Amino acid sequence: MQFKKYYPFIVPTIALLLVLFLAFRWYNLRTQRDADLDQTSVEIENLTADEIEIVRGTEDVSTVNLEAEDDEQLAIGHVRYKIQGDKVLLNVSAELQQLESGVYQVWLKTETASQAQKAFILAYGKGGYMGSAALTIEELPLEIIVSREINTIDDEIEVKLLRGLLEAEIE
Repeated sequence: MQFKKYYPFIVPTIALLLVLFLAFRWYNLRTQRDADLDQTSVEIENLTADEIEIVRGTEDVSTVNLEAEDDEQLAIGHVRYKIQGDKVLLNVSAELQQLESGVYQVWLKTETASQAQKAFILAYGKGGYMGSAALTIEELPLEIIVSREINTIDDEIEVKLLRGLLEAEIE
């Protein structure tokens, strides 16, 4: 029986082949799963002009762009408004840098007023900083000022960032 002298080599060889087979199978399943993840990634497309208009809103809402006070500031924004009966519904949205301290304040100034008055604070959301208000139509034309405020208690504008003029629509 010459077979007895090969027994010590047969069991380790079978164990080694089994380990190599399982390692090969694990590697194939792992790379196949990673390939499946790549196929489910989100595809991003540029919008057409028609699609952009749908995203911006309905046609019965007017828009006024806010102009930056300082060219060095990276601030853009717009006011969307709608006249409904004797009220003006307005929504201010702006793309501004996030603040460590302080707030972004919206100020409203009528033609007859000598000073702008506080209206509301812009809140940070998915679309940037946003805030809204409702006013009587007699307030128009109205200057809208967005400022950065550290001291929110006083009635002084600290740093003006954006400015725009909201005028009554003649129908």
